[in-house]
Amino acid sequence: METLTPAPPQPVAAAVSHRPWRTAALTGLSVWATMTVLHLAVSALARLPRRAAEAGDLWSIALAWNGWDAGHYVRIAEEGYHIGPGFPAFFPLYPLLIRAFDVITPGGPLIAALLVANLAAWGALVMLHRLADHEFGPRVAQRATWYLAAFPMGFFLFIGYNESLFLLLALAALYAGRRGHWWLAGSLGALSSATRLFGVLLMVPLAVEYLRQIGWRPRALRPDVLGIALVPLGVVAYSVYCAIDLGSPLAFSIAQDQWGRQYTVPGGAWLTAIGQAGPGVLDPATIGAVLDAGTTLAGVVLLALCVTGRFRFRRDQLYLVAQGAITLIMLMSTEVGGRSMQSAARYTMEAVAIFLVLARMGSHQLVDRVVLVVGVGLHAVFLVVFMSGTFLVA
Repeated sequence: METLTPAPPQPVAAAVSHRPWRTAALTGLSVWATMTVLHLAVSALARLPRRAAEAGDLWSIALAWNGWDAGHYVRIAEEGYHIGPGFPAFFPLYPLLIRAFDVITPGGPLIAALLVANLAAWGALVMLHRLADHEFGPRVAQRATWYLAAFPMGFFLFIGYNESLFLLLALAALYAGRRGHWWLAGSLGALSSATRLFGVLLMVPLAVEYLRQIGWRPRALRPDVLGIALVPLGVVAYSVYCAIDLGSPLAFSIAQDQWGRQYTVPGGAWLTAIGQAGPGVLDPATIGAVLDAGTTLAGVVLLALCVTGRFRFRRDQLYLVAQGAITLIMLMSTEVGGRSMQSAARYTMEAVAIFLVLARMGSHQLVDRVVLVVGVGLHAVFLVVFMSGTFLVA
């Protein structure tokens, strides 16, 4: 009897190996497109009290999206850092990309900033999907991607801030480290620390994951451990630039002081924020303090669920807990401009683990619907507040 020979498996295997990236790219694109339509609709409705001609004008909407820190990045991209005290506090990678895109795209640096931010937002959604898929499977990955975009402060990923760029680089570094590509992980970490000072914190989860991969045996260290040492190079490079062009290698730190940034004992800023929640319920300072303290507290609760209970992570996923913990600890220990934990509500979404555990909890349909409905509702409200020029969510 003749034996049938099966078809060669190579093409099928190749297709399977590329499928997760295609799925992540398409999921990220659909989430990005949906949120962009939502942002445009909400922004147009928010501007209806103005002249009818301006309500749906895309240029006026773009201007409203580039308020506060976004405007600072655009000015740095246009004029450099010699525009006044305080500006060196804004790290250079995002302004450099704005300047580069401004050369090749029409519309000026304002449009270039939005283009860079939205490309990075798509990339961050893709990388979160890949990381979540690698750790927990495709269903958790899909929910985590939607939950990040629907986060109440998630609109910062899509406007002229560096939030999406930082998150993209951080997620990519974590994923590369998890896959054992340590030189790539360190290089991505260096780019993250050239985007924001807190990028150096990636050394903690990367070191945890590296030690796990070598069995927690320091004697088993390999040369690629030096990849983790690349992470601070973004800050080092910026410090060299500051020394040459601005007269001090610590110009960025001095600028942080000019904005009133200071660090407390771990959790000290959070306790101060609670104390700032005065009796005036509608007072902006009270609302801001409650928003920052409440969001970070929710992050802490979700992070606790990563290590205990039904949805706890495996031991080999400790690096995710480490990344979330160091992020939240720093947020709860940072004061800016006399207001404790300023902007902590948006920085909380950088604690990647909280979206992964929330996505696991979202396997229950009721939880999934509540997260999306409440998240998108608050997302729209805070976008309107931001566009109004209120410092509450800047």
